[in-house]
Order: sequence, then C-alpha cells, then structure tokens
Amino acid sequence: MIKKGFIAGTITLIIVLGISYFTGNWSYLYYISGTLGVAFVALSLASLIDSLILGNKGSFSSEKETRKIGRREDAKRYISLAVPNLLAALVYIIN
Repeated sequence: MIKKGFIAGTITLIIVLGISYFTGNWSYLYYISGTLGVAFVALSLASLIDSLILGNKGSFSSEKETRKIGRREDAKRYISLAVPNLLAALVYIIN
C-alpha cells in the first residue's frame, strides 16, 4: 500500500510540474502541491484518529472485521501520497 501511495503521489507531482511548465507559472507548484500535501496529511491524521476510536478494521456497530484494508494502512498510504508533494513545495520555498 505504501508503494502504491508513493507512486500515486509522484504521478500527481508530475502532473503539477507539467501544468507549471506549460503555463510558465512555477508558483502553481507551491500552491497545488502544498495544498495536496497538507490535505493528504489531514486525511492521514483523520484515519489514524479513526483507527484509535473505532479500531483498525472493525465498524462502529459490529465487532466483526468487515474492512479488508485497515485504517492504519490507509493512514500510511495518505502519508506516502503527501511526501512527494510536500517535498516539492519545500524545494520551491527554499529556492
């Protein structure tokens, strides 16, 4: 799951880089990638808090594990989606 998330995050970064290149406005890299990175970190924190409250795979109304993918795995995937986008925004800020 982490590998798929990192690949998807890299693809979104490549799309944003393409948009920035063709428009000639490199500030899109900061605004779009930074916003995506912060949004994915927020989703990761929400999944992590949800796993603490409801359990990793159980639902609120039943004790049986109906989810195939645990909430903590979702949190890891969202963080791996956020890493390339946040790094690109950080590099833009530094330069």
